[in-house]
Amino acid sequence: MAYVAALGAVVVATAVRVLADLTLDQPPSFLAYYPAVLFATLVGGLRGGLVAMLASAVAMGVLPNGPMAKIWPSQPLRLLMFVLTAGAMALVAEALRRALQQGAVVEARFRQIANAAPVLIWMSSLDQKASWFNESWLTFTGRDLEQELGLGWLDSVHPDDLAGVQVEHQARMDDNASGRFEYRLRRQDGSYRWLEESAAPSFDINGKVLGYVGSCVDITERRNAEASLRIGEARIRALVDSLPQLLWANRADGFCDYLSPQWLAFTGAPAESHKGEGWFDAIHPEDRDDVRLSWREAVRGGLPFDVKYRIRRHDGVWRWFAGRASSVRNEDGSIRRWFGSSSDITEIVEARKDLELRVAERTIELQESLEERARTEAALAQAQRLETVGRLTGGVAHDFNNLLTVVIGGLDMILKNPADTARVKRLSEAAMAAGRRGERLTRQLLSFSRRQELKPELVNVVALIDQIEPLLRRAVDEAVELKITSEDGVGLCRLDPAQFEAALLNLVVNATDAVGGSGKIEISVRRRTLIEGEMADTAPGDYVAISVSDTGPGMSSEVLSRAFEPFFTTKEVGKGTGLGLAQVYGFIRQAGGGADLESRPGEGVKVTLLVPAVDGRLALPEPLVDDLAHMVWVREPQILLVEDDAAVRAVTESLLEEMGCQVIAEPDGTQALARLDAGEAFDLVLSDIVMPGGISGVDLARLAQVRRPGLPIILTTGYAGDRFDGPAEDIDLPILRKPFRAEDLAAMVHESLANTGLIEQRLPTPDQGRPARRKAVLSSKA
Repeated sequence: MAYVAALGAVVVATAVRVLADLTLDQPPSFLAYYPAVLFATLVGGLRGGLVAMLASAVAMGVLPNGPMAKIWPSQPLRLLMFVLTAGAMALVAEALRRALQQGAVVEARFRQIANAAPVLIWMSSLDQKASWFNESWLTFTGRDLEQELGLGWLDSVHPDDLAGVQVEHQARMDDNASGRFEYRLRRQDGSYRWLEESAAPSFDINGKVLGYVGSCVDITERRNAEASLRIGEARIRALVDSLPQLLWANRADGFCDYLSPQWLAFTGAPAESHKGEGWFDAIHPEDRDDVRLSWREAVRGGLPFDVKYRIRRHDGVWRWFAGRASSVRNEDGSIRRWFGSSSDITEIVEARKDLELRVAERTIELQESLEERARTEAALAQAQRLETVGRLTGGVAHDFNNLLTVVIGGLDMILKNPADTARVKRLSEAAMAAGRRGERLTRQLLSFSRRQELKPELVNVVALIDQIEPLLRRAVDEAVELKITSEDGVGLCRLDPAQFEAALLNLVVNATDAVGGSGKIEISVRRRTLIEGEMADTAPGDYVAISVSDTGPGMSSEVLSRAFEPFFTTKEVGKGTGLGLAQVYGFIRQAGGGADLESRPGEGVKVTLLVPAVDGRLALPEPLVDDLAHMVWVREPQILLVEDDAAVRAVTESLLEEMGCQVIAEPDGTQALARLDAGEAFDLVLSDIVMPGGISGVDLARLAQVRRPGLPIILTTGYAGDRFDGPAEDIDLPILRKPFRAEDLAAMVHESLANTGLIEQRLPTPDQGRPARRKAVLSSKA
């Protein structure tokens, strides 16, 4: 096509040249061929232009009347000039053609990109008339290009925004300036959407404004979000302004950059003075360091901030506040901001202080009340014990008279005929056995009547009842039959032995009153397992059941329901306090068990005490070594004996001397202290607890420990009363109970002097028996 165009152009140019030769006297030489070369170049490119140039040269040379024919070959330079000028024209035309083609490509690419863009793009002239819209615009409005061109696009602008759009466009065109503004445009579904239009002028190569190119972005969602945000901010602002708390906000690094109006109004300080770390100045000096440290730790570790402190009000009054703050984090977990509040808790703090003061006062009152109640209950319990002891007086006196008869009669016969060795031995053994029986009975009475706290220990109940059986039989009239039975394998339980003895004796005394001088009382011990709900207020499990039943008249249902109530009694005035069963019930509940009553009128009463069973076994005491010849003194111990009873002092002194000790005896604590102050050396002090002169054995022990730290001390007692229950336990000294045997005294003396180096232990040979232990008693001087 390039060659055809070139040849055709040359043919036309030749025809024009021929016509010019025919009509003009002096036709132009080859001007007619230049347009042919130009046309051929524009149509066929550089190749077409060169072909046209060569064809034109040939045509000019072969024409009969052509310029080249007249001058040929005399003027070849003219032909050469044509070739050069025509070739230059072809090169210029080729450059022009390429520029035109490039411009067309650029414009095509612009339209292609604009049509593919999601935004609405348009072009217009200087008279506000649109010259082009991209596909996004046409799709948005639902109109074709012809409808939108010129001023047709204004039909889709919201009526309320139309005047503003025209004014904005005109002002922009008057100043040849870029601009941006918002208006509403109707979408194809009839709804109006907010658009943000951005436009800039387009220029030619000389800088002249040709028109405008612009784009529009749908910002409806953004405007809705901004509107919602403004509404939300207004609500938050109203909420913040209505809150009584002092609010504040900080940057991620802890710098305070916002303080609520409440803070400013409360402190009376300008906002700038409290920004950064300035807000610490409003905090009480005593609280400031703790608050600053807590805040810095929270910022450093991202932890919540929760501190109580005082803030100075604008009038100088300090108020208590609870400050709390938490962080808002970015998606990567880093802290974006801190938001906090300070709530006035002054009334709460003051109320708490007042409450604590009242609680302290009430606690003291309650403690005093509880102590008074404890004293009252102890007095009532003691009264109950003494009432029971009074019931036992006759039987106990009868037993002691029998024992004293054996002792006095035996000693009288020994003194009359001391030479009859066999008779002396027999009578001495009888007197000793009677004395042991009296000792056991006395200790049971003391344990029963003495005031003491509950001290649970692991107990074999069957063995314990066997020990107190004589005391129980003394509480029963001679005409009443007392029977004690127990099952095998009952096991152990944990309780206070003295309290249990008192409770059991109380039940036996009640049963004796019930049978009225004749009848039967039975004490039985067995193992029992309770299931859930079998007994009220008692958990299921294994128990040791101790039952006391009688053949008395029984109880009515009304009396049975109140039997455990304190001070409730059916006895005559002056014959009962009504505390017996209440004391028993309180003791058994303290032991973790329960109590049950079974009775019907005419069928007697059965009281069952249930104590939780304990798996285990009792540790047996280690036997003492009976071969005393293997324990000897390194030297004779020096012992200070303090005893106010002359007879007891003489017997004890003799026993100690028989053990190989040197004894210095004094009748009271005053004279004993005088010996200690005089510097006399003693290895052991053995003192009675209850003594005349104002210094008890406990007082003497304390004073001796101050004068001679580490000096071994043993206290003896037959009955020490209150002075034994309290102070003696505080100094933790060994107690030797009266009456004591020589073996008991020797064992305690040995144990007290075991670590003093005064004892030499000689082990026997295998055929002499088992090896001696450190707790062996001392031998005599021999």
